[in-house]
Amino acid sequence: MNDSHQHRKLNTSSASHGASRTGGAASSTGRKINRSGASSASSSGAARNVYRAPSPAASRPAAPASGRTASRPAAASAAHASAPRRRKKKRGVLKTVLISLCCFFGVLAIGLFGLYQWVVRSISPEGGNPTINEIINTPTEYEKDVVNVLVCGIDYEEGRAYSGDGSNDGMTDMIMYVNFDVANHKINMLQIPRDTYPGEEYKHGNTGKINAVALHNDGIGSLMELIYEQYKLPVDYYVTIDMQSLKEIVDLFGGIEVYIPKDISYKGSTLEQGYRNLNGEAAEFFVRNRNYAQADIARLDMQRYFYQGLFTRIRTATVWDLAKLAPVALKYVETNIPMDELISMGVSFLKVDSANIMMCKLPTYSAAQRYNDQSHLICDVAKTTDLLNQYFRTYGGPVYELDVPTLATVGESTDPNVQYMGQLDTEAETAQTGGEG
Repeated sequence: MNDSHQHRKLNTSSASHGASRTGGAASSTGRKINRSGASSASSSGAARNVYRAPSPAASRPAAPASGRTASRPAAASAAHASAPRRRKKKRGVLKTVLISLCCFFGVLAIGLFGLYQWVVRSISPEGGNPTINEIINTPTEYEKDVVNVLVCGIDYEEGRAYSGDGSNDGMTDMIMYVNFDVANHKINMLQIPRDTYPGEEYKHGNTGKINAVALHNDGIGSLMELIYEQYKLPVDYYVTIDMQSLKEIVDLFGGIEVYIPKDISYKGSTLEQGYRNLNGEAAEFFVRNRNYAQADIARLDMQRYFYQGLFTRIRTATVWDLAKLAPVALKYVETNIPMDELISMGVSFLKVDSANIMMCKLPTYSAAQRYNDQSHLICDVAKTTDLLNQYFRTYGGPVYELDVPTLATVGESTDPNVQYMGQLDTEAETAQTGGEG
């Protein structure tokens, strides 16, 4: 990283430059969960600097009122007879071209579908799906109307030892619960701060933080069960993404156009306010930085601007874009979503208007005391209950009591900051057309 007193602008471009590129679940009972294992994976992140006519009929002789034109000149008859042969030849060429095009696109479609199947099968977890108690799934009567997915970003940043043996196995530093109301074409997303206190029922490596649950128990399945047990939110599937993939995804897209709501500077790296095209390195700095008064809580709000830019870019992606992303998915993504369901969800996602995509965050307090010399956050149960009933429990009815563990707190809890993607779209468009940045 550069000298902290010499700020460097991030490698970004203005919007004008970027525009030229290609465009009710009841509580579970009577079950025993083995939480003694630990998940592991290996990869590495990189700490780095970031920058900134008449018609033919009119001239034709009129035909006799009756009888055949037997006395018509031979030349005229020959010309008349030859015309259909010329048309037949043209039609034959056209037919050949159309058949060739159909064959080409048919082979292309089969090839792309085959590639897609290969990718989807390849990102399924090794050794089969983790054992996840089916009781945490969305109730059967609603399963065609709503899908609930836990999306986690796993951080393998260098210099951070997470496991008891000092190895860097990664933590779920980005946790997002996604409620996809397929029937009504709506998506609601809940950001869960990584420092949220998970209680003592699940091991967390003495950190007092929810981001360590998957690592110190039975993998992502344990985190899914915690979300169901404590927050009463059903979970059908999971998707995990290695955070290291962020730079590659952004660069493969040729950058992502993002609105930066305010200047950001940290340890010699700077992002200036405005509508900008971020390359992979700049995007990583933007989503990782938490040099704010509210630290990680403010970072969650800032990350929404990147999600807005990413969603906009995905909606304009071509089959070639998706083909380029296939190796990244193979390397960095894991999911237990069946292939047919994944295809269906992708098609349904494209039908969702940005005005119907909502993002909010879990309301939390600061803990009154540090946990093993680490700061952590405590869920505001009352606010959270209202938030979940309003936006995430639209099927199955409300729940009035959560089993979220708490500790002594200080100050006021944070606001969930409910925002719709359409609002962020408007903010970005205003910045682009209004000349900000």
